[in-house]
Order: sequence, then structure tokens, then C-alpha cells
Amino acid sequence: MRLALLSTLPPDPSRLAHHAAQFRRALNLGGIDVLTPLVGQRPLESLEAARAWVAERDWRGVDVVHAELAPGQRTVYWVMQALARLPQGPTLTATVHTPPGLLGEPLHAPFAGLYHALWLPRLIRQASAWLASPLTRHSDRRLARRLSGVLCASEAGAARLARRLRLPRERIAVLPQGLPEAGCPPLPPGPLKLLCLSGPGQALRPLQDLVAALTQLQTQAGSDLPPWQLTLAGATAASCFDPPRHDPLTRLQADARLKALGEHIAWQLDPDPQDLPTLMATHHVLVLPERDLPWGLGGTEPGPTSPQAACELALSVGRPLLVAQQSGQAEQVASGNGATYPGGDAAALVTALQDLLTDPHRLSAWATQARRQAKSRQWPQMSARYVGFFQQVMARSTRAATK
Repeated sequence: MRLALLSTLPPDPSRLAHHAAQFRRALNLGGIDVLTPLVGQRPLESLEAARAWVAERDWRGVDVVHAELAPGQRTVYWVMQALARLPQGPTLTATVHTPPGLLGEPLHAPFAGLYHALWLPRLIRQASAWLASPLTRHSDRRLARRLSGVLCASEAGAARLARRLRLPRERIAVLPQGLPEAGCPPLPPGPLKLLCLSGPGQALRPLQDLVAALTQLQTQAGSDLPPWQLTLAGATAASCFDPPRHDPLTRLQADARLKALGEHIAWQLDPDPQDLPTLMATHHVLVLPERDLPWGLGGTEPGPTSPQAACELALSVGRPLLVAQQSGQAEQVASGNGATYPGGDAAALVTALQDLLTDPHRLSAWATQARRQAKSRQWPQMSARYVGFFQQVMARSTRAATK
């Protein structure tokens, strides 16, 4: 099978490029010949430009064209639209990284121009995305009708895709993204160490709820509580090229409750992304508070401390998760490698933290399951599952390559 992969790739430093490179390697391991026609291509800014680009190339020897669709990938989106209009073309598939939409941003003037004008107030950019949503949804549905298969990382995301794009559910395959072979070092000795990662766009309130729960727990139990430490890590406005209007970590530092917790709190501001696996491995549990992201402003790719990236980081080194249900990552703990709590429910969070601190067997059981999940999701193990997806798509597709 010959597959053309439409995605940004290294040396682009983005997470999507890294994912695409690992995905290509996994397909190669499964015997699929992967082409990368967009490497070195300048951005295409319209459907007309994409149709001209497609017309200049011979697609007769390509069985499948697979797109990595994520915010900011307009060139990939336009090329897929152009390929979908070919009367005789290859089978089209896609991985959708930000359900429920395919691209997650407006494409039509003047809304696209307003949306990408970063100097405009956030409210105006949100309004442009909202006003463009009927056009965006229509464009997404038109392309979705020509997709023979769609990959999605979660059942919740698949349900949203099926509903918004009116896709038959059987066309959407739920496969978790592969994890790097980072190894699963044993849990560090000593007191319980919690890590909370915060990325650009993180709401302040969930972090305050976490601090309030730990303060309440420490006040209630006093000296009877086993020792613990919370590390607050992530990017600040000073390190962001497009800094958020509100920098939650800097604002959180002024919280009087943090000062009262004293040595229980540690900071790792603006860590190097390459150091994050080591940072995670030196802790026992990742705590992921609720992420209250505004609707319609997903135009930049999530960074290394986004909810999905943070969960994948913890899983890759075999660390359990304590996740807010509203974070959208609740399915990541379905195998018993952690727990969820209702975001905003202080009593439930206090109970979850207390159980974790007072029951060491709970942490051990979570860590065992986390290590098992890490090994099952490493790229070599995911290779056969991805290849199986494409084989099934080809078997039921009516659009085949003409040799």
C-alpha cells in the first residue's frame, strides 16, 4: 500500500510534526510505503491554489491520502478539499486532532482575517469564529462526506465528530495516539509528589480550586497528614510568543494560601520542553485541573503543557493521573491508571487527594496500570492497529488508486 501523508513534519518543532514523524515510522514498520508530498511546500492560502497544486501531481499510484487535521493546518485542509473534488482519486482519510471540527478555525473572508488578527481583542476574534461557524461547518461536512475513514483519539471526540459532521459512526475509528518509548522508571522514593502542568490559556480558577483543596486538607488533618509536595509548572507570558491576556501562574504566585502552604509548594516556571519527561518521572501523579478554554479560539497548536500533551507525557513515563472530568481527558484513566473528580467540586477533590495520601496501595495500583498502558501504546505496538485501520478503509472504499 502507498500512502501520502499530508502534515507538517520535522524540522518543524511543533508537537504535530513530531506526532506525524512517529506516525510515518509506525506505518513504515507495518509495511506501508509513506510519501510526504507537502515537505518543502510553501503554504497554500486558498482552494484555488490547492487545486492547481493537486493538478500538477500524479496521484494514480497513491492508494490513500491521509491528512493530519489540526488548528493552523490550512494548507492540509485545502489540499484535502481539492483532492475530494477529483472524479477519480485516491481514498481519503484523516486524523482529527481537535473535534468536533476538522480544522477548528474559520476559513472564509472576512472572518478568517479577523480571526487571525492577533492584535484584535479576544472578544472580536471569538465573535468572528462564531459568525463563521455555519460556513465552517458546511465546509467541514462537505469534506467529511468524501472521507472513507477518520481517526480520533477518544470516544467522546468521536461522538462529537459524528454529530457535528453527520458522519456514520462506523467510519470513525477510535485509536489512542502512540506514545514515545520513554521507559517507565519506578516511582521515586519519599513523600507523595504531585505535578500540575499549566499551559497558555489555562484558566486561573481551576488552579485556585486545587490550592484551596490542598489548604483545606492540610488544615483538617494537620500533623496526621502524610508528607506531600505540589509542583506547579508551565509556561508564563514572558516565554510565550503570543502571550495569553491572563498569565495564571504569575497571578497564582500572589495567592496568600500558597504562602501559607510554605515548603509544600514548588515551582518550575518556563521549563524546557525536553526536560518535561524527566520532571514528570520525578513525581508520582499528574494533577490536571479543568481547562476553561474560550470557544472558537483554537487557532494555535496546543503546546507541550496542553491537557492532551500533559496526559501523554504522564502516560509515556508510566505515571498515574488525577483528572478533572471537564478537562476532556477523563477517558485517559479508564484502565484504572488514575481517577477523575468533578471540576469545581472542592469536597470531591479533597476526598480524592486524601485517599491518595492515606492509601499507598492505591498509588501502587494506579502506577502498575499506567506502566501497562504506556507499553501497550508505544509506537511499535500501535503500528499493527494503524495498518489494520487502513486495510479496512481500503476494503470498503470505492475510490481506489489507478496504477
